[in-house]
Amino acid sequence: MVLRFYPTKDATLYEIAPTRNTGLDQVLELRVTPNTGSGTGSSAATSSFVSRIVLSFDYTAMSASIVSLGYNPNSFNYNLKLYATAPQQIPLNYNVEAYPLSSSYDMGIGKSNTTPATVEGVSWYYRQGKATPGTAWSTASFASGVTGSWQVNAGGGTWYTASVASQSFSYTTTDVDLNITPIIRQVQSGSIIFNGLIIKRSDENQIGSYSSLLFYSKDSSTIYSPVIEAKFDDSTNTGAVSIINTDQEYNIIAANLQPAYKEDSRPRLNIKPRYRYPTPTFAVSSGYLDVYRVPTGSQYAIYLAKSDDAIINFSNFTKVSSDSNGSYFRLNLTSFQPEQYYRLLLKVPQSDGVSFDIIDNNFVFKVERNQ
Repeated sequence: MVLRFYPTKDATLYEIAPTRNTGLDQVLELRVTPNTGSGTGSSAATSSFVSRIVLSFDYTAMSASIVSLGYNPNSFNYNLKLYATAPQQIPLNYNVEAYPLSSSYDMGIGKSNTTPATVEGVSWYYRQGKATPGTAWSTASFASGVTGSWQVNAGGGTWYTASVASQSFSYTTTDVDLNITPIIRQVQSGSIIFNGLIIKRSDENQIGSYSSLLFYSKDSSTIYSPVIEAKFDDSTNTGAVSIINTDQEYNIIAANLQPAYKEDSRPRLNIKPRYRYPTPTFAVSSGYLDVYRVPTGSQYAIYLAKSDDAIINFSNFTKVSSDSNGSYFRLNLTSFQPEQYYRLLLKVPQSDGVSFDIIDNNFVFKVERNQ
């Protein structure tokens, strides 16, 4: 089972424009801009301006949603995904890391290209905006287990240090997929309050040339919003149903797949494998009616209908279950964006234990808004 949760607010904090709010930008940016000598820090003439991303999610709502399905949120793993777009001069090697924010903030309604700049809402200097100077990010006397950093202009957020999620890249730009489970475990234990996440480059203290990593924001006109995936292996295998022999030719059908579902649906999708050429036998019924299941360890994935973009990818958290009626899995469509078409794929292990088939039989369905 993979559940998807979308941010309640996000913004980019620009050190080079420390009072500017970008709460309604369609992109989020990790940028390095070489400094020419301006700024307030002691290393102003030898450093680079950077930017950071702040993201907030409603953990209370996430947890309640999981509980409503009959599961324990403490049993789930959690990943943060950011979808990349239009990088500029990417570095050879770099790391992206996420920390839990130690303070809350106001998203604001600014954009990076607005003139004059919107200065109300979160920025490099302020959690709430220039008009409320008392909400400046802390730059000294940090609480225990909390820190902050900057190169040129003091500010840029504060965060808890006990847990960090990181991902390394080598001369490539791709979607960011950070395992934030240790951070969420701190929230679940009550060790920290979940104010959201701050995303930054780990090499900010190194002098570098200009580079920009861009990701879609929650205000993007696409479906590629940042997302937290909550993942749990809910697969079970019960019932004495024979496993299809994948050494023989076989077909798979999604027996009860509907052309459309409402966005609050939780359908059970029945997967029916059958032999293309059943062995001839003397029987009173057709061999095509025999019930089989796919091999244990089979997985499903959900893609956008007309692209190669996976919304839910194959993993150990998307295993197919089985019972006396055959193979199946359940989807929670409240995690899907409505008014979109999706495509179901299956990954079926072969008898050698190494090979597998990817089944793409154009199993397409739409998720519709409730009306």
